[in-house]
Amino acid sequence: MRLQNSICTSTIHLTGNKKVNPANVLFLKADVNYTELFMQGGETLVVSKTLKELEKKFVPFDFFRTHKSFLVNLNYVIGYQIHEGLLVKLDGEHNVNLSRRRKEDFLKLFHDFPKN
Repeated sequence: MRLQNSICTSTIHLTGNKKVNPANVLFLKADVNYTELFMQGGETLVVSKTLKELEKKFVPFDFFRTHKSFLVNLNYVIGYQIHEGLLVKLDGEHNVNLSRRRKEDFLKLFHDFPKN
């Protein structure tokens, strides 16, 4: 997938002095009132904000809410599975859930999303 030039130089303020470049975030996972950010290179960050709060900041940078618990960077999506469970496959062998309700929007977006 492609990386936009605009996100390569942008940072998103998370909490306190924590900032992150959205281009380095593979996906975000909700955990009650906390959110885990899975970074390129295997690092994870935990912030005390809900996924809903963070979604507003990340969506302008090619992120998509695939499920109530997941927000993925479309630049790292390598495929999906729609038989035997709905999953979105990401770089680094990560799989995240895709809800039935969001399936059609995701498939349209995935197929229209510019590739490298």
